Amino acid sequence: MSKIWRSLRQQAEQFAGWYPVMRWNVEYRVLEHDCYEAALAANLGFSLKHLGGDKLQAWLTALLRSEPEISVKSAADLERFVENDPSCINHYIALSSCAGFQALQLYRISHMLWLNREHHNAMMLKNWAAQVWGIDIHPGAEIGKGVVVRHGQGLVIDDGVVIEDDVTLWNAVSVLRSPVGTCKSPVLKRGATVHAQSVLCGDVTVKKGVILPECTLFTESVADVVN
Repeated sequence: MSKIWRSLRQQAEQFAGWYPVMRWNVEYRVLEHDCYEAALAANLGFSLKHLGGDKLQAWLTALLRSEPEISVKSAADLERFVENDPSCINHYIALSSCAGFQALQLYRISHMLWLNREHHNAMMLKNWAAQVWGIDIHPGAEIGKGVVVRHGQGLVIDDGVVIEDDVTLWNAVSVLRSPVGTCKSPVLKRGATVHAQSVLCGDVTVKKGVILPECTLFTESVADVVN
């Protein structure tokens, strides 16, 4: 965590030096804060400013400070975004401007609220994320760390879905529980990748490291790479 925070501050200072006209924005997002949790809350609050302003940012900061595990997972996400998404050229750009990263972090906060039985607040954050970024992740889903949401627009993840560490999801992917019967939900094992506009529905397990192609419907488990 301290390594990520040092990197963020260094990159933010560098960015502000290159573009002095943007220094106010860099300070608001990173430099005026004393920890990663506060900076993350500031960036989420900035994107949602029209929905709550400074009071919303203060609430998000308090929630993040109350559950350190969120920041640990968030930092792992940030590392993988920089490693895997060319649009995220460094940690600062990913934190401050990547829709997929920000929506995933708001999910992490909503998931904590869901587990604490604050369902109304959890669903409110979930719906705000859908409004702002077009990314709809149910707070009842379970998502590991080091997850990357590439582009993200149109992504839907349903209640009960399990996504393990280091999974990559592209835009317009739908991971849905079955609409009838036992209401089973998909499981994506570690390192799996699902390309754009594919749909996984029901009792589907995607094995470790499997890569699924774009624009495909999956209703059965997948054990091997699909070409």
